Amino acid sequence: MLPDKLYAGTMVDMIEDSIYFSSLLSQLKEVDFNTLSAAKKIDYDLLKWTAEIRQEGTRFYNNMFPLITPYASYLNSTEMTFKQASFEQPVDADKYVKLLGQYEEVQKSYLDKLRWMESKGIRLSKPEIELTLGLIKTRQVEPEQHFLYPTDARLKKIDSAVRKKFQAAAKDILQNKIIPQHDSLANYLKGDYLKNATDKVGLAQYPGGKAYYQYLVKFYTTSDLTPEAMFDMGKQQVAMILQQLDSIRLSTGFQGDRKTFYRFLQTDKRFLATTPEEVGERLKKPLRKVDTVIHRLISLRPKTGYDIRRLAPALEPVMTFGNYEPPAGDEPLGIYYFNGSKLDQRPLTSAVGLALHEISPGHHLQGRLQAENKDLSTFRQNQFIWAFSEGWASYASQLGTELGLYDDPYDYCGRLLMDMFVAVRLVVDAGMNYMGWSREEAMQYMRVHVF
Repeated sequence: MLPDKLYAGTMVDMIEDSIYFSSLLSQLKEVDFNTLSAAKKIDYDLLKWTAEIRQEGTRFYNNMFPLITPYASYLNSTEMTFKQASFEQPVDADKYVKLLGQYEEVQKSYLDKLRWMESKGIRLSKPEIELTLGLIKTRQVEPEQHFLYPTDARLKKIDSAVRKKFQAAAKDILQNKIIPQHDSLANYLKGDYLKNATDKVGLAQYPGGKAYYQYLVKFYTTSDLTPEAMFDMGKQQVAMILQQLDSIRLSTGFQGDRKTFYRFLQTDKRFLATTPEEVGERLKKPLRKVDTVIHRLISLRPKTGYDIRRLAPALEPVMTFGNYEPPAGDEPLGIYYFNGSKLDQRPLTSAVGLALHEISPGHHLQGRLQAENKDLSTFRQNQFIWAFSEGWASYASQLGTELGLYDDPYDYCGRLLMDMFVAVRLVVDAGMNYMGWSREEAMQYMRVHVF
């Protein structure tokens, strides 16, 4: 279902958010918690936490970079909103066109925020700008090739005359408003903005940056963990995983030291696919087995199916890893999109763990069971908590042990390598944003520990 308005993240939106969440908290105070059912008490606690953390976040508007980078981009998130559209009747097309008309203002708001932050001396780091330009380039296309263009395949239920009128209106907005704004953003970023940018990274370099990062840790972990504690936790996890990986190296009788072992995991032909189709098959294979044994641990099954597909090749240079997308609009399946480029540099040691993490019993199973659970309130059916979602998916990949899916020691090694990637990111994220690490320091730490 399409919303009536696109969220632009402007100062006005922040003020409206603050007013809304303050009002919500005031209303919650009037509720007699003790009279609520067990389910409603969970609703209450979750709604209260959400309102409090979102209201707290409105204080950091000055520190919030516009969401334009590849893995945190309005280009992806706003377009996901449009993907939710299904076209059953002409009114659906009318609403889509109305929202397309608003999109130009969203684009302008992000460019305005970039300009405002630059006036304060706050810019994206130079390497991130290059990646962002690559993402924008995938939208600098002819209108009919744009992600937002309503294709014939999506409009099968719409009368042909209405369809042509709708597509003409969408093409006009894309050609004369939206795509020119993509051009404006790209031209701005690759001009003096890029020239004046530096390689320096991290929120701590800016006024209020450390406080904002502490807030982000609280938001994403739902805890009072400090950045320093997260940094230390990551290092402890790295050391523990290294020991486990060494145990596998020794138990397999591998002849060579740790460095040689990791090189083997990266380059041996058994871990490399030769075609994108083979990548997809290697990810699907463990899922077929999961489908036959998951009932041993989890009795519920989502009604919604899944698929594994290649990421659009145009996105692969800037979106290094894959991503899972839930069903949207006319797409009935939850889909994990993998990067199918440079296959000689993408060992599939972690294929089993990745499939379990992203699809079943990970993100897809958990997310669809939540959305399909009619016993939940609408609020909880649609609520997304990062700590729970990613925590469950990591746990789900470990369930492969109980399901007998890691009978090959190298598959289990791959799962540990996924854990290592998470642990290393705890270290480098806090390192760059709070502890004063340079980008090169973070990259060197990853070179040593991520394989």
